[in-house]
Amino acid sequence: MIIVLADTSALISLEVKGLVGLASKLIQFIITTAVYDELGDISRFEDVHGRSAKGLLRLIERCVVVVKPVSLMPEHLKNIDISEAEILSLAASCECDYIITDDVKALPYMKSVSEVKVLTSAFVIRLLYDAGILSREDALNSIKEIAASRDWYGGVLEIVACKYFDDGF
Repeated sequence: MIIVLADTSALISLEVKGLVGLASKLIQFIITTAVYDELGDISRFEDVHGRSAKGLLRLIERCVVVVKPVSLMPEHLKNIDISEAEILSLAASCECDYIITDDVKALPYMKSVSEVKVLTSAFVIRLLYDAGILSREDALNSIKEIAASRDWYGGVLEIVACKYFDDGF
């Protein structure tokens, strides 16, 4: 089982297409209390993000996504928000394979200080494709639908997501 520490933005993106539960066949998603709290805040909205957050809270109740407390390393708060800072702190104190984030402002800092590989949510979609759980067409359509609902078009996240499906990946 692949262990992935996920921030709020990455989980919301994946759950737009209901992919977190599907990916749990391959991945154990772990979040921190700050991420859990953010999901609770977002779940109050009646939009695509709120629906995604509600779905994620149900997955947490079923232990598909695990919440772990962590001692925050305060130096991270100078550069990123608390949820990403907690994820980085947890990565330093537990065994995990990857960190995923769709926070384009936090991504460079997280990559620069983490000993664990930091990727975007599209990496999970690529894993689902590689495992034969999603067809290439379904994977690319998922990225397109997430891009539309998360305003990725023409931005860094859309470019990165497409690179996961370049032949050289």
